[in-house]
Amino acid sequence: MRILTLDNTAYEMNDIPDEVDDLRFAILDNSNPADPDYFFIPLIFLESFNSPAVVLDVGGNKIRMPVDWKILIGDREIGDLEMLNFSSLNDRGFDAFVFNPLGDFRHDYMPVNIVDIYSDVKWFFPKLKQGQILAIPIESEVDNPRCVFCAKEINKQNEIVSIDRAW
Repeated sequence: MRILTLDNTAYEMNDIPDEVDDLRFAILDNSNPADPDYFFIPLIFLESFNSPAVVLDVGGNKIRMPVDWKILIGDREIGDLEMLNFSSLNDRGFDAFVFNPLGDFRHDYMPVNIVDIYSDVKWFFPKLKQGQILAIPIESEVDNPRCVFCAKEINKQNEIVSIDRAW
């Protein structure tokens, strides 16, 4: 599991030392749907839990995520983005919203599918507030990695993101 840091690199969450000086990670804050925005917030609290996992193929890049999370999907022809459960993805032709808030000038969409499932994985995630969507780099060991956006808990009010306002 990776997060996007202020240095515009992917940071592996399993490699976090006991003490970190100042690590900030990227989120899309949709707590106010009328004004979504990208922020880099400090990593203060970590959640640790065990959960089944899905391996997602996003445009040829593989990432592993907890099975009960959601991903931000969209369509080139439609302006709004929507959070969708991983369990609703497979073989339905959905495209993930892909964007790096630090280095990209425009967003993109890539096909997303489930390619594998694990029964029990130990996870470390930054603590998120309601309406915050985590930027997950789909590439590692590169500068300016492309990111998908995922969240665990999202209420109905925050499920739709207006792409025209998220710039």
